[in-house]
Amino acid sequence: MLTPQFVPVVGGSAVSLSDLTPVGEGVDTEGAITVQTLNAYGVTVDSYMWIDWSADDDIVGWCNGNFEVVEGITFAPGLGLWVTGTGSDAGIQSAGKVGTSDVVVQLRSGATATGNPFPTSISLQDIVPQGDNVNTEGGITIQTLDAFGRTVDSYMWIDWSADDDIVGWCDGNFEVVEGVSFAAGKGLWVTGTSNSGEYLRFPAPEL
Repeated sequence: MLTPQFVPVVGGSAVSLSDLTPVGEGVDTEGAITVQTLNAYGVTVDSYMWIDWSADDDIVGWCNGNFEVVEGITFAPGLGLWVTGTGSDAGIQSAGKVGTSDVVVQLRSGATATGNPFPTSISLQDIVPQGDNVNTEGGITIQTLDAFGRTVDSYMWIDWSADDDIVGWCDGNFEVVEGVSFAAGKGLWVTGTSNSGEYLRFPAPEL
């Protein structure tokens, strides 16, 4: 069974793949949990599977397709991963720290897997786009995905403060949405229009 995107709760620093630890029943089965990075089209770039053969071959950790433990793999704050699991009790526990400053995620042309990088829920309206094209209608959208990668909800950023006084994340009817929040580690799929000029700012929680 596929699970939604997982985003490491790391605050202001990168997290190592080796710091992500599968927990729950069935996680030691070969290929039961895999971590994938996606490109802008939702295609898998890299894939790692968790293996615990400590009783036999002394292989424990995240491995590549050749069953070799990988080293030195890190993920930047706020970037999302796509995690597949075989059981509802399986999950991933991340090591890291709670950041005390905002996390800024650079968007790329197409889509960026990202999400809430803090261990507390965050309001959609507190996520602020920045950059050259953010005020273009539909220039930046945030989407939530189901377990199969299909869009469930989609919100677009609009700033029409000069004309209609509409500023914020809106639905398809150009109405500002209220009461939408994302849990800790909740993954999001963000579409942008440029390679380097657009960012999302996730505000640090009040500690």
